[in-house]
Amino acid sequence: MDLTVSPSVYRKPYGLSCQWDALPWPSLFLLPATMHCPFCGANDTKVIDSRLVAEGEQVRRRRECLACGERFTTFETAELVLPRLIKTDGSRQPFDEEKLRAGMQRALEKRPVSVERLEAALVHIKHKLRATGEREVKSLVVGELVMTELQKLDEVAYIRFASVYRRFQDLNEFREEIDRLAREPVKQ
Repeated sequence: MDLTVSPSVYRKPYGLSCQWDALPWPSLFLLPATMHCPFCGANDTKVIDSRLVAEGEQVRRRRECLACGERFTTFETAELVLPRLIKTDGSRQPFDEEKLRAGMQRALEKRPVSVERLEAALVHIKHKLRATGEREVKSLVVGELVMTELQKLDEVAYIRFASVYRRFQDLNEFREEIDRLAREPVKQ
């Protein structure tokens, strides 16, 4: 079976080269990224307008196909991956937003905190995790971020979470944490 491709099939666009003798197939990952026209399938399109949308979270691009002349819109967003968590036993697992939300909701159960404020706290925690720039973070870091956000949202929810997270053993530990909370101004 011959895996070679004739030069007429593969064109080197924009001066990029491909080491044919190093790879048994045309190196498609060396090709510049192009958007295919959804109408005719041509891969020769040009951007005619770009705008920021969704409060700067996305770029809206208006494109025109050079083959058929049709216009279409694409949206570009950053794909941000949250770091993996290193548990206290050394195991690693992916960040689970639903697990984080459930833990915070348990602490906030029957407390006067709106869903919007909870969601804003989750966004803030995820933003802080992304801002570390690390591929992996200790789960203790996430726990401390949750405690900081809960302290801002509701002190009772904070004490509930802290009692489980820090494994309070007796009433004195609760009392010490409540006293510390009373002395410390709330961080906004």
